[in-house]
Amino acid sequence: MEAIEINSPTDALTLALILAVTAKTEKLSQECLEHAQEIAATLNPKEVELCKMAAEVALEIQKEGKHR
Repeated sequence: MEAIEINSPTDALTLALILAVTAKTEKLSQECLEHAQEIAATLNPKEVELCKMAAEVALEIQKEGKHR
């Protein structure tokens, strides 16, 4: 696994959303969602929406990579 650099709250939110979806257990998924909610509370709605979109794209790319 490669190192991921988090440079901003939007990076952190995007990563938390991705980890919530890909977590190996429900407990870990919930922890990631809780962190995502805390981070999202510090951002404006447009930033949150962009992070959701970025997470969806990243998950789609990750899914496509597994099918090759």
